[in-house]
Amino acid sequence: MDPVRRRERLEALAEEASPARRRLVALALVADRLAEDGIEPILVGGAALEVYTEGGYATGDVDLALPNVPEVDRAFADLGFRKQGRFWVREDLDLLFEAPAPAGLPGETSPRTELAVEGMRVVVIGLEDLLLDRLRAAVHWQSGEDRRWARRLVLLHAGRLDWSYLREKTAAQPAEREELDRLQSETRDR
Repeated sequence: MDPVRRRERLEALAEEASPARRRLVALALVADRLAEDGIEPILVGGAALEVYTEGGYATGDVDLALPNVPEVDRAFADLGFRKQGRFWVREDLDLLFEAPAPAGLPGETSPRTELAVEGMRVVVIGLEDLLLDRLRAAVHWQSGEDRRWARRLVLLHAGRLDWSYLREKTAAQPAEREELDRLQSETRDR
């Protein structure tokens, strides 16, 4: 998309009533701009969970795996974002993007989900890697909330999960494997 149309589409998001839709279209526009520099942002964290739970989980920000390079700052600036620490903000559009993880994030080489948003491409961390992230938070941080969302992901997507991949990734951690087995067992019991 040419820079003028991209910026106009972003500004038009002020009229978008759905915050989730506003964030997703804004992400597509950011990804489109970053593609000019050969950079592919990967949606992670709560916003990825929001995608996979089809809005069951709601978040207020957009977490991205991005390299920490000047091209990223330039791309966000081109779209009218202000940088505040590791955040890029458009207060007028109620948009907050955060780059919590650098390139090399687990899951960048495993299957990811690609979404088409208004003819643009958005890449989301793979379902299995997002599930592993929540499962690990449940196990290692004793987070009941993350366990609940890991369970929700399993219940929503049990038939498409790559259980072999999940078992391989939890093999070295008995507590993680035990939690995964428990989650898989819950889907069989339904």
